[in-house]
Order: sequence, then C-alpha cells, then structure tokens
Amino acid sequence: MGISNGSSLVQMCIVKVAQNMHLLERKVANLPVSLLKDLLSHLNIYYLDRIESAAASKGVSTSVIWAAIWRDLDQTWRWRLKSALPDQDVKQRCLERLFHMVLFTQVRRGGSYLSDLSESSILSMTVKHVRVLSLHTSTRNICRLASGDLRPILSSLEKGVKSLKLLDAKSLFKHGRKHVLFVLHRLLDHGSVREVVLRRNPDSSFLSWLTSRRRGHQLSVSSAPEASQADGHRSVLGEFDSRCSAELEEPAAKRLALDMEENPEVLCSEFSSSSRSADLCPEGQIHSLDFEVSKCDILTTVSRILPTWLCLHTLHLHSDWLISEQEMSVLVESLRRLFLNPGCSLTDLSISHVSAHTHVISILRACLTLQNLSLEICPPAERNQWRPQPRFTEHKELCLEKLTVRSTGPMTVTCFLPVLKLTPKLSSLHFTGIHLSQEFFHTLTGSNPSLKVLKLEDINLSDHHQEILQFLERSVLEELSFRDCRLLDKCAVKKDFLLPFVEALKGISSLRTLMLAQNRLATSAIEIARLFSGCRPSKITKVDLSSNFILPAELLEFAQLLETYRPVQRLTLDLRSNPLDRDPEVKGQALRKLIPYCNILTDDWDSRSTMADHISVM
Repeated sequence: MGISNGSSLVQMCIVKVAQNMHLLERKVANLPVSLLKDLLSHLNIYYLDRIESAAASKGVSTSVIWAAIWRDLDQTWRWRLKSALPDQDVKQRCLERLFHMVLFTQVRRGGSYLSDLSESSILSMTVKHVRVLSLHTSTRNICRLASGDLRPILSSLEKGVKSLKLLDAKSLFKHGRKHVLFVLHRLLDHGSVREVVLRRNPDSSFLSWLTSRRRGHQLSVSSAPEASQADGHRSVLGEFDSRCSAELEEPAAKRLALDMEENPEVLCSEFSSSSRSADLCPEGQIHSLDFEVSKCDILTTVSRILPTWLCLHTLHLHSDWLISEQEMSVLVESLRRLFLNPGCSLTDLSISHVSAHTHVISILRACLTLQNLSLEICPPAERNQWRPQPRFTEHKELCLEKLTVRSTGPMTVTCFLPVLKLTPKLSSLHFTGIHLSQEFFHTLTGSNPSLKVLKLEDINLSDHHQEILQFLERSVLEELSFRDCRLLDKCAVKKDFLLPFVEALKGISSLRTLMLAQNRLATSAIEIARLFSGCRPSKITKVDLSSNFILPAELLEFAQLLETYRPVQRLTLDLRSNPLDRDPEVKGQALRKLIPYCNILTDDWDSRSTMADHISVM
C-alpha cells in the first residue's frame, strides 16, 4: 500500500513539475534519468523541444514521445507501414502536421502535448519546422497569412518552405483572390520555394502567372539551323509562338496574366507597409513542377512555355485522360527546342497516360541529355493501331541514368531494347506490366554494366530462371525487386530455383535490398534466410517478404534459421499482409527470435476477413 501511495506521490510531483516548467526548466537536467523519462510524456511540445538537448546529454531520447504524438495526429497510421522514422524526421513531421492543423483545421486538445499553448504560440513554434506547405480549400485561413497579425508567420514560411502543394487550386481563388496571390508571391518570389505540386489546376490566367517564375536571366532560345524530322510538329506549334514571344517581351510589372490587375510590386505595396510601389520584387524560379494537366493544357500552356523554361530541373505531368498523338507531338517538339538551348537544366521528366510506346524513343531523341525518364503507357488494344518504331539516326550514347516504364496493356520489351543498348550509364531500371524476352537480361549484362537498381513488377519471370541467374553472376546491383513476378509458378521443386538464386544473390557484394513481395513464396520463404549462411554471407540489410502467404509456423522456422546464422548487419524485414494472425502465440515466438536481428515492419492485417490470401495461392 505504501508503494502505491509513493508511486502516486511521485506522479503528482512529476505533473506539478510539468505544470511549472516556466520556473523549473533549468533544473530539469538535474533530475535522475528515470524521473526525466517519466516527465517527458507530461510536457507540451514547447518544453519538450526546449529540454531535448538536456535530455540527450543524459542519454534520454524524446523520439518515443514524438512518435506517440504523431500517432495521435495521424489517425491513418494504423493502416500503414509500422516503421520507425529517424528521431528528427518524426519530430519534424509532427510539428509540420500541427502547423497545418492549427492554421487550416482544428486540433483536438485531448493530449498534454498542447496544454497551456495558444494558437499563436503553436504556430510560432511549429512554423520553423515546415518544409512542405500544403494549401487547399481553406481560403479564409490562407488569407489570414496575408494579414498583419500573421505576417511574422508568413515571413518564417518564406525562409523555411522548400515545396509548395496547391491541392485544390480551383477552390483557392473563389474568395480572397488577391490575398492568396500575395501569399503565393511571397513564397515563390521572396521565399525559398523551388518545388511546386499543382492539383486540380485553376484557370489559365493563374497558370500563366505561376509559370512566369521560370526565366531568371536567360531568355534566349537557340535556333538550330539543322533540319529536323519534327517539321510537322512545328506547324502545330506555330500558332502558339506569337503569344509566347509576346509574353517573353513583357516587363516584370506585366508578368501577371491579362485578366489580372495585380502584379507582384502592387501586391507587396498593398499588403505590406514597408514596400513602396516603386520597389521591384525579386523573381523566383520554379525548379520542379509536379503538374496535374487538364484537357488541352499541354497545347495551351505547357508546350508554349517549355522552350524558355531554362531553370526547370524536374517536370512531372499527370493526367486522368489519354494524351493524344497531336499533343505528344507538340510536347516532344517543345522539349526538343528546350534541349537545343545550352542553358537547359531539365534532367527529370515524368508523363502519365501516353498513348504509344514509340514516344519513349521520340522523347529521348529530342532530349539527349535527359537523365531520368518515367512514362505510363496505355497501348492501343488493336494491334493495327500500333505505330512503327522510330529509330535513332545517330548512334549517340544517351545520358539516361534512370528509366521507369509502366504499361497498362499488353507490351513486349523488344521496343525498349534499342534504348537499353544506348544507355551505358543506366543505373536504375523499373518495368511494370511488360512481357520480357530472353534477350532482355542478356542486354542488361552487355549494355548496362553500371545498373544498380532493377525493379520488375507484374511481370512473369517463371520462364526466365536461367537468364536471371546468369545476369546475377555479373551484376553489381544494390537493389533488386521482383514484385508480383510469379517466380515459382512453374517450379516442380521450388528449391531447384531458389537455392541457386540465393547463392547468386550472396555473390553480389554490393546488394543491400531484396524485395520479393507478392510472389506466393509461402513455405519457400524459409530458404531466403540462407542468404546469411556460410563463409560468404550476404550483406543485404532490407528484405521484403510481404504478401507471400507466410504462416506463423513458417516464420518461426525462418526466425530459427536467422538465429542460427546471426546476420552481421541488422535487417529491416517487411512482413506485412501475411496471415500471421492465424496463430498469435507462434507468431509471438517468431517475432521474439527476430527482434535481436531485425527491425520488423508489420501491420494488423486480418487475413480471415479478406480473400486476398486465398487469391495469392490460386
């Protein structure tokens, strides 16, 4: 009874200390470690942040508390990956989320981490941790950032925000258009924002205003005298050239679209008493644009401004409709004109819903110095609608380092082999939904000696075992991913492939990540533990065995082998979406054996309430 009362007294004292931290903060470092740990969960985020250094000096980490706050703020965490973030990452994510919640929504004040904190104090503390600012339909609250009382918050955002997300741009301008434009101007032109994500884009006038942050001091577009195969494309572009030239000749004060009376200098003069109308505002530059294009945006906006957007490094174009042949032709011609300019900075290009595989080569012919290319291809259903494959007229080596192609229909790898043969610097290749040929792995071995990452998804590899093993023998891979590749579908004896496969993987000293999700490994997953056996164990540090119908008994056997082999490096082991709930006791035994050697990624998947596990073994 005395112990109980004593424990209660200690807890009461801890709570009292937490309530009077404004007086006792400097003395907290003198507390014993055990009491300091107990105190952390009672502190609000202000004092948790302030005593972090003092706690760390005594070997006490605040990461557990930040993780608990994150789980309280993000109610979707239960359905996602249960993984541990680095200490600083989880803290930054918490405070960034809190900023958005306080400014744009409402925060439940059930936890002690917000006790005794006003809205303004929460904003002042959390704004320093905002790296990605998301603006959506809360126009009234966005307008508050333009007001005098929140100008210090906006000034802090200007310094810290690197990425700006406009998630419902159409709604942003229904009310308070000038206020929103002023906030965007301060972030884009006076601030540090160089990356913009645009969803549900608004009218063309705003797009013209937004994309004016592209030119910097380089406005010239080189005129190549040599003949091109894109003469037909130029004729389509011609109707836009006059408007493009007119825009380039506009002075800074006229950068806003024609239907807007506001310009940056006027906006700053109107909302800030420290700015005079004669002051010239700086002009920001967007280096990365992730853009959800609507119908005709490629013709009316993107292709028109691309040839002069010299500071652009990354362009991602998303659409929920099929980009037509005409639009792709115009886009490719615009890209060609951009890359003719020595000042071109574009290295990363991503386009979704492309209508034909031929555009891979068309884009690469136009963009010889492109480093990363990602395409989602929707091939025509009718074979007679397929266009003939264009060819490279010159056997120039391409600068491509990363290629990602996702096909939503039947497509063979043959059309991509010429690209692979001309990309000796290729370090990352990701194919989804593409039918492979026997030549594929031979091409990788002969033409892509620097390949570090190979990801194949939704591709039947059951007929390519021998080519896979031969490729791995000469590989310098760091990451290998075979996801949903039906690896063992045609194996009468599954060990006949898995054992040499594991041995080949052990021979790749550079390999660090192995991902085998959705391959119906089931009991065969046990063999993967042999990666860490023998005198030449693998140096892999991440293994993904999710969605493989691994039962608790099989996981226990896997764990026993791992316990025997004792991997030198600590593993990250992904076990999500396996029916481990079938025997909780055995599952617990297996996890206890794995914990000394693994960071385990798992979930609360209920295998009995879904048919996914049955489908996986059909």
